[in-house]
Amino acid sequence: MNITTIAEEFARTKILPRAAGWEKSRAMATAELREAINAGIGSIRIGAEYGGLGLDYLSTGGVLRVLASADFPFAFSLAVHSAVAGSIAEHGSPTQIARYLRSVQSGELILSVCITEPSAGSDAAAMRTTATPDKGGWRISGSKAWITNAMSADLFLVYAQTDLEVGPAGIASFLIERDCPGFSVTAAYDLIGCHSMGLAGVELAGCYVPDEALFARPDEGFKRAMSGIDVARTLVSAMCCGMMEASLAFAIKATAERSAFGSRTIDFQGVQWMLADVATDLSASELLFKAAATRLDRGERATIEAAHAKKFATKVALNAVVQCMQLAGARGLLAETPISRHLAGAKAAQYLDGTTEIQNVVIARSLQSRVDQAL
Repeated sequence: MNITTIAEEFARTKILPRAAGWEKSRAMATAELREAINAGIGSIRIGAEYGGLGLDYLSTGGVLRVLASADFPFAFSLAVHSAVAGSIAEHGSPTQIARYLRSVQSGELILSVCITEPSAGSDAAAMRTTATPDKGGWRISGSKAWITNAMSADLFLVYAQTDLEVGPAGIASFLIERDCPGFSVTAAYDLIGCHSMGLAGVELAGCYVPDEALFARPDEGFKRAMSGIDVARTLVSAMCCGMMEASLAFAIKATAERSAFGSRTIDFQGVQWMLADVATDLSASELLFKAAATRLDRGERATIEAAHAKKFATKVALNAVVQCMQLAGARGLLAETPISRHLAGAKAAQYLDGTTEIQNVVIARSLQSRVDQAL
């Protein structure tokens, strides 16, 4: 059984029957996340030399798309875990790999990454969490916000500034265990949805970690974070395709089953055209995802392609879910339907890994060379 088939089965048997309950109880899907990791889905970015699948980004996006079609926040939660797991396998020291990787692959350890701060959201270079050398280690202080998996994560990849005067060049990262003295997680955020991803804040009050916890040195941290964000934006676009695909299927079924004025609602041209618009936006989003993922798989920078993919897919996904809910009638308002969760998921996707406005900033900067040539 290949990993996509495993993901499809997991989505059908584990996510769809339980996702409405996660939202009703406002709880992170911790047990199911560990189960998915243990089933091998969490090792999609770990190389074969460590027993992982080592999937390329096109294939990784395909797996996450399947999961997101059932529940976007669960898919994003797993994406964060698998990204950090892959980074540990690729960049971790021998000590870090020996200490963590096996437990990461079994689901014993859930992973999280801490970049965003209360006063520095999409501007990672402006982070104010500090890491100061102290007796064979580092003393870390600051606050992180909107941290995926925070409610249940066992190991956190924390980015901090070692030298404010040098800006991004001073940013490093550290692997910090949840029970580290001075490390704490705030109460879960009370949201309109997406509770299964366990969003909360993190506080570091003089948290001491030994030198062995250093993961990315100051001259590497910011570059690695930005590279990871390009990947994350690309994969978010794939997950949006999953939500659109599921919403379209829901609307087609609903309109085929409903009747009005003696005809099935799907037989009305206005309904057909609304469905057609969603299908077009889905196809365009798929192409933009593939363009970005293909560059990443070639080992090339995909900053602009990732920005295009995330900007477009998140924009049309929200509209697609709204249109499909409208076509389904009042059924779309029922909390137990996947499409009601996709509404919150599609909106959340517009914030994650850089807002739509940030994508416009990235894209506009890339056009500057054309402006210079035109003058």
